[in-house]
Amino acid sequence: MFGNRITRRTLLAGSAAAAGIGTLSPTIATAATAPRRWYEPTWESLDTHPLPSWFDDAKLGIFIHWGVFSVPAWAPRGEYAEWYPSAMRNPNNPTHAYHRRTYGADFAYRDFIPMFRAERWDPAEWVDLFAAAGARYVVPVGTHHDGFPLWRTRTTDWNSTTMGPRRDILRELGDAARARRMHYAPSYHQLLNYYAPEFDAPHPDYLSEKYLREWMHPQMRELVEDIGSEMLWLDGDWNDPAESFGTKEFVAWYYNRAAAHREQVLVNDRLGMVRSEHGDFYTQEYDYDTGQGPQHKWENTRGCGLSFGYNRNEPLEDYLTIDQLVTMFVDNVAHWGNLLLNVGPRADGTIDDVQVDLLRGLGRWLEVNGEGIYGSRVWTVQRGTTAEGLETRYTTRDGGDRVYAFLLGRPGRTVTIPAADLPPLRRGDQVRLLGRPRPLRWTRRGDQVLVDLPDAPPDQPVHTLRFRRERR
Repeated sequence: MFGNRITRRTLLAGSAAAAGIGTLSPTIATAATAPRRWYEPTWESLDTHPLPSWFDDAKLGIFIHWGVFSVPAWAPRGEYAEWYPSAMRNPNNPTHAYHRRTYGADFAYRDFIPMFRAERWDPAEWVDLFAAAGARYVVPVGTHHDGFPLWRTRTTDWNSTTMGPRRDILRELGDAARARRMHYAPSYHQLLNYYAPEFDAPHPDYLSEKYLREWMHPQMRELVEDIGSEMLWLDGDWNDPAESFGTKEFVAWYYNRAAAHREQVLVNDRLGMVRSEHGDFYTQEYDYDTGQGPQHKWENTRGCGLSFGYNRNEPLEDYLTIDQLVTMFVDNVAHWGNLLLNVGPRADGTIDDVQVDLLRGLGRWLEVNGEGIYGSRVWTVQRGTTAEGLETRYTTRDGGDRVYAFLLGRPGRTVTIPAADLPPLRRGDQVRLLGRPRPLRWTRRGDQVLVDLPDAPPDQPVHTLRFRRERR
């Protein structure tokens, strides 16, 4: 049924709906049962939902791909290691040969479950690292396309509390995240279920009335009601319309439930074949600069390397450098995007040094430059170039009284910025380099603003100038 259309890049482009699957009627609560403000299961109603300020302020979240696939932790370079249970069955994928060579032809995916023990996992240690990176929300994968939930679900005994680690991973991680005042939102990827461990094959009931009634919708409700999720981050949507998944009905129930509890929640756009059309925010994956911009809130998601799940076959050169990471992050924020940076832990619960160093490096940069990131909004200009050839990105705060110009690279002693990219500056307005206590000298020359920098600006991948208009 799934064949080659769920490879690494074709999954992002989308494909035709699965044959023989019609519109289903989900058995979930709708707006008619919810008090206070009602949302109906129509795009016209759902599209009126306001974007929560906490998400727009946060800018940085941590994605976590961790599960049974973290045991083999292998994929060809440039492919996703979390797709191991699908790739191991495909004779045309190198993972098929790797699996037979390493584990044997009779070794089933479910045989990895006892090896997923999480014996060195400390959720508080993880959250401390995410906080040190400057993240404000955490999105662990609750269950990937392999059908192995990481919480105590009532829908199946095949989950992390009865097998493998024998721990309620989502609940423990959620407790740790909330203790650090971080927002928490486990994701759900089983709009595509290419595998279920008890069958050791593609799920036989995938996307049927029975599947939605007994598997998908009950699990999604558990994430909301039992675990507590401030966001519906869905995936697996690209083969079928939203009507096949019942997502409009589910989102209406989710919005109405949140309104009754006075909660600020939001939903991504992976609701069916409607990406970049509906949802509180649009999602982009790796190719972050294709089609997303300041017209609608969006989120870029990618790993520190080229895989979401940990890939032992990934060399150092496939990972981002700290310069690339910071530059990408600033570019996202300037164009009204958040960054959901993925971490892929090992099966024992440890995170390798390359990913740890990237997270800590980003956190150190934010300690100096976070004023121009957190709580910022899109400026009238998102990008530009200095007369010296440095690319710039912009954000603003306080309704335009503070504008931040991010210099992508190492500037010299003088920076010359087009005056049209900045707020109208007057005598007495201040320009500062974040991380330095004293104002900088600046002058206006025609249609340019010249700023003199300190002799030795901090050695960092992106420097931030703050232009502050004094109220008169």
